[in-house]
Order: sequence, then C-alpha cells, then structure tokens
Amino acid sequence: MPVSPQDPGADIALLNRRLKREKAARQQAEKLLTEKSRALYLALQQSQANQEKLELALWASQESYWEWHAEDDSFVVKSFGLHRKQVKQSRHNAIALLSLIHEDDMSAIQFQWSLAVHSLYDDIEVTFRIKARHGYQWMRSRGKVLRRDDSGAARYIVGTSKDITQQQRAEQSFQLMASAFSSSREPMLVLSTDFVITETNEAFLALTKLTTKSDCEQKSLTVFLPEAEKQLGRLPQLGQLQFDTQLVTCAGQLIPVDVSLAMFESRQQSSRYLIATIRDISERKQNEARLRELATHDDLTGLKNRLGLNAALADLTESNRPYSLAFIDLDGFKAINDLAGHDAGDRCLIAVASTLCSIYEDSAIITRWGGDEFLIAIPGEDQQACVASSQSLIKSLELLNFALNDSDISLSASIGIASFPEHGDSVEDIIQNADAAMYQAKTSGKGQVFVYCHGLIESMKEQVTLLTDLRRAIRTRALDFYLQGKFSSTGRMIGAELLCRWFSPLHGMVSPGTFIPLAEAHGLDDQIGLMALESACEYIAMMEAEGLSVPMSVNISANQLLEPGFAAVALALCEDHVVSPQLIEIEITESIFIKDQSNAWRALTELRNAGFVLSLDDFGSGFSSLSYLRTFQFDIIKIDRSLVRDIHRSAKALSLLTGVVKMLNSLQYEVLIEGIDDPAYIPLLEEMGISAFQGFLFEKPMPYDQFIYKHARYPMAVEE
Repeated sequence: MPVSPQDPGADIALLNRRLKREKAARQQAEKLLTEKSRALYLALQQSQANQEKLELALWASQESYWEWHAEDDSFVVKSFGLHRKQVKQSRHNAIALLSLIHEDDMSAIQFQWSLAVHSLYDDIEVTFRIKARHGYQWMRSRGKVLRRDDSGAARYIVGTSKDITQQQRAEQSFQLMASAFSSSREPMLVLSTDFVITETNEAFLALTKLTTKSDCEQKSLTVFLPEAEKQLGRLPQLGQLQFDTQLVTCAGQLIPVDVSLAMFESRQQSSRYLIATIRDISERKQNEARLRELATHDDLTGLKNRLGLNAALADLTESNRPYSLAFIDLDGFKAINDLAGHDAGDRCLIAVASTLCSIYEDSAIITRWGGDEFLIAIPGEDQQACVASSQSLIKSLELLNFALNDSDISLSASIGIASFPEHGDSVEDIIQNADAAMYQAKTSGKGQVFVYCHGLIESMKEQVTLLTDLRRAIRTRALDFYLQGKFSSTGRMIGAELLCRWFSPLHGMVSPGTFIPLAEAHGLDDQIGLMALESACEYIAMMEAEGLSVPMSVNISANQLLEPGFAAVALALCEDHVVSPQLIEIEITESIFIKDQSNAWRALTELRNAGFVLSLDDFGSGFSSLSYLRTFQFDIIKIDRSLVRDIHRSAKALSLLTGVVKMLNSLQYEVLIEGIDDPAYIPLLEEMGISAFQGFLFEKPMPYDQFIYKHARYPMAVEE
C-alpha cells in the first residue's frame, strides 16, 4: 500500500512529545543524582562529625588511638596534645614497638595478642610498662579485631592506649597505706565525718579486746571514747585533733589513750573521711605519775625531797604554825661510799631512812635533803622533843653496824636544830640556820646535837675568813714545819716527825686540829703535803751538812697518796735535795684503805720500790682492820694514844694493848707508841717490849732552829 506523505504538523507534535519525555527523564535523573549526592554529602559530613567526636572523646580521656595492619605488621598511632587540634600521627614497626616493652610484661602482651590474631577472640586488654624518655611509664591498651581473612586470622585491629602511670602510683601508694594501716602496731580506724567506724586494724581490736571487725564497725567512736565527745566536736573547725582521754574496752576496762584525728578528702570519690590513731599511754601515764612522785620524793629512800619539804614547810610557815627543823648530816659516810662503793652507800642510806621513820613521830616531815643529809620537820612548839628525838637517832645509828670489808662500821650523825618562828620567819631562814647549827655540831665532834643560837652565822663567816687566810698562807708559803723527836727506851733520839704549824696575822696561832680538817675539806691537803715533803728534804739535807743523819716522817693524806705519780714526785724532791728516800718515812692512816684499796696497794708498792719507809699511823683508832696488816707490808706501826690511855689503871686496857703489841711483834713489825705524856706508862710499855716512843713526855714540837740547836750537842742513834 503506498505511503502517503506525512503531515509536517504531526511530526512536530511527535518530536515535542519526545522532547518532553526526554526532558522529564533527564529531570528525573538529575533529581535522583542530586538526592544521592546530597545523601552522600550528608554521609560524608556525618563521618567527619563522628571523627571529630571520636577525637574529642579521645582527647578528653587522654587516650591515644592506634590501628594495626597485618599487611606490613605496623601500627599507626594517633595521639593528642594539650589542645585537641594538636594531633600527632605516626607509624611504627611492631617489632620495634615490642622492644620497648618491659621484659616483665612481655609474656602477658604476647599471650593476649596471640589470642586475638590467631583465634576468634576479638577483644584485647593489657596493662604494661613501656620505655619512655625518663624511664618506664605504665600504659593500658584496649583493642578489637575488625577484620579477619578467610582463615580467621586477624587482618585489621584498632584500639586505644592510655598513660596510667599516675594511677598506678596512686594504687601502689594506696596499697602501701592499706598495708601500713593493717599491720600497724598502733590502733587505727577509718571513720565517716560523723565519727562512725568504717574500718579498723588488728591493733585496735587487741586494744579493745574485740575479736572481729564486725564487732566495732558501723558503731560510733564515742562508744569507745565516751569522754571525747566535746573534743570531737572541734574537728570540723580545726581539721585535725590530738588529745588524751579514756578508752573503754569491751570488758569495761578504762585505758588512758592518746587520740590523733585528721580529716582527708578522696579525690576519686569526692568524699571526706577521718583517720584516727589511738595510742595506749598507760606506761606514759605511769611514768608521769612516777615523775610527779619523784618531783617531791627521793627515789632511793622514798622520803620527801627538797621540793616536797619546801612545799610542806611553806604551808606551815604561811599558816604561822610553829615547828622545829633538824638538819642531819651523817659522819663518815663518804668513807663508806668510797670503800665499798655506791651500792653499799645506798643500802646505808636506806637503813638510815628506815631508822628515821621509826624514831620520829608520824606527824614529822622526813626528808632526804641530798647525799647523806636528812631534814626532819616536827610541827609543834616543843623544841626539846626534837632534841630528844635527835639524840635517840644518834644512839640508834650507832647500833646500825655495816660490814665493810673485814670491819664493822657504826654510823654517827651531826644534827643541827632551828625552830620557827624563834630562829627565823621564812623557810629559807630556818633551813639555813639549822644547817649552820649542824655545821657547829660537826666541828664539835661526831654524834653531837646543836641548837641554833643567834650569832652562829657570823661564826661561820669567820670560818670562810679563816679558809681565805689559809689559802693565802699556802700560796705565800707562810706555813711553818716543826719537828718532834722519836726516842728509844733509853732516851736516845731515833728520828723525828715533821708537824705543820700556822701562825696567821689575822687569827694568831691556829691549831692543826682546826686548819688541817679545813684544808682536807677544801682540797688543800695535797699542797700542804707537798710543802711538808719539800721541807723534810731541806731539813735532812741541812742536818747532814751539820753531820747529823736524822730519819724524818711526814704525814701524807689519803687523797694525795692516791694521786697517780705521787711516788715519782716524792722521789724527784729527794733527788733535787740529794737526800736518800730511806731517810723519809711516809706516815699514812687507815683512811687510804677506806677510799680505794686497789689504788692504795699500787701507791704503797710504788713508794716501797722507790726506797721510802712506810708507817701506819694512828693504829687502833678509826676503821682499824687486821686485814690491812695481812694485805699491806709496813715498816713501822704507830699505835694511837687511845690504846695506851689508862693502861696503868685498867687491867682490861692493859690486856688489850698487850695483845695488840704481841700480835704486831709476831708479825715482825717495828712498833712505836705515840702520845706519851705520863711517865707511868713507860715501865708497862717496856715490859711489853716497846722500845720506840713519841710524845710530850720526851719532847714537844719545835722549830727547826731550836731542834738542831738542842740535838746537835747529843749523839744520834739511827738504826739501820
């Protein structure tokens, strides 16, 4: 069928329809493309936002982000600085990183990593130390496997790491504190701010006699410290407290304790709590009570001491109540202390204290003033009662015999008495005046009681003046040394004794019985002894120049004799004057043995080896002991006049002396009797075989010039 030509209008219409369809399709495609682009764009925007959120979270938690890629076994690490936009990214070889791990943590990391890489265990969490610029730092890493291959091996792992060094240190510190808390010997507690117990240690349980922590936890601290409520209320203002109180145990026992409380704040938990330390101070309280006792009482005897006496006398004086005060000083106590030691001296003082308590009335205030001095205050106006008690004390002390080496020593005392208000209107005056009276009693001889009288202090001042004058006399060598001969039974002089004399421009002729004890009491006896030795050497040298050879004895005090090197000093003086030490007789008394027996033996041995003659003076008086004759070898024994007195009138005295002389003769000692002033003694002494005498009957002490004038005219009998 033939095709008829198309209508041009129809073609145009068809073309328009096609164009419209294509345009619509294109618009639809463009719309779809726009929507996809927008979605893609929005997704990209969302991803960037998530990335920023992730980085913000990591920065805020101070963690680093890491990725592990199996292809090259490397780590990509992204870390953040102080500012969150300061991002640092680095890539590290796994082997290189592993070399930085602390060797003690290596096995744990390898085990965790192996589980994640070679199995289906996806999560990783390890804590380890890694080498940093300044030592090791602690790290905690967490990771997760995000992709595995067909064999199940991990290909891609991501995770985070955080520096936990400070946290580890805090935990270690906490563990140490917890260990210290638990093992502390001091009772400790953790409390809430309202003082409820939340934790205790074993020491607190032991202190309170509880068995388990549950017995005390969740209880108020005031259950155990009922008296501390007021102090605890001050803690919020002060922040810490320390106070003493009483703790009540579960058995109801009261224990003195020292409580220390401090408030702490936990940063992690933002909470406050209290730490309490409770210390048992029972021993401290006992010591404090003991110290208070010691403050007013003597530790050795249990008597009151100076402080206790002063307080008691102050009460009596302030209330104007009369009393008498006895000041007691033991005679010869130093000798006991020196010979037998301080233990024996202490036993002696304890015995004296017991005697005092038995003699004086219960109302008496008995005090150990110090050393060997005791003070007794007797309330009331009866001074004579105080005197009578003091006299009874002296008699009782004489009955207290103490075994001292081989001797029995009896005690004595010098007692001074002063009364309030008669002898003073203050405690100080009464004590001072009683002391002055005691000193006066002591100078009068052993075992004396002296009541204070006005003017006594002035008399003591004279003693001070005398001492000053004596020091001057020694310094200027103003002392004189007289000579008194020693004689045989036929009247021939066999030697002489050097005797010190002192004429003072202020006091006139002063008796040796006055200034020698004064010198010994103030340490001047060694200087006098040295002057005496030097004078003896000078006299012997001058006599030898006159053709006379006279042995000369010199009294040396125990203090000087015990000084190291004394024998060398004495020998040097002899050499300086070209005098034989055999012409020098060193006279000593038994007091040297009382002071120090071992050193006495040393000193005497040195003198004997140097060639000096040794004599024991005043034998039969003082602390005589036969053991000295057995232990020490003397050349001459000088029997004291006290053994000779009354032998012409008393058969007992004669028998005693006869026995002593026979004993000394049997020991082959040369015996000399001193103090002979009565011719009636001579026949009796000669019958005993005594052939050496000294005393006023034969010759009085005289200056050297008179002595040499008298004896140069007569021959001398010097025994070899």
